[in-house]
Amino acid sequence: MGFVTVQWAIEDKTDASQCKAYGASAIELMLINTENNHVTRQVVPCERFDTSVQVTTDDYVGTITLVDENGRPVSEPLPVGPFEVSGSEQTTRRVSFPAAEGQRDSEGQRGRDRQRDRQRR
Repeated sequence: MGFVTVQWAIEDKTDASQCKAYGASAIELMLINTENNHVTRQVVPCERFDTSVQVTTDDYVGTITLVDENGRPVSEPLPVGPFEVSGSEQTTRRVSFPAAEGQRDSEGQRGRDRQRDRQRR
């Protein structure tokens, strides 16, 4: 057995207000063992911004999704992996969700608008 720690952020921030902007109360983490297709599912509060899961040592892929209080997705699922879990080393994966639609930064631009503007330069 081994552990994988998944850390998430929203627009590279770990602030509970970011979860609220999405309407997210939790994240749903799905890890899929690529050898036998066994699925490990975990739901944890969004504002925790990390979770550790014990799984068998093997290769994995997965997704992480922000969900509301009813378990409905409020974000697109983001990939977690592929990665390998060993019994001797801790595996850590990091994921950052984009800004929520309508969420504005200090310059008054939505995160996606700002990103598009950078690409044009």
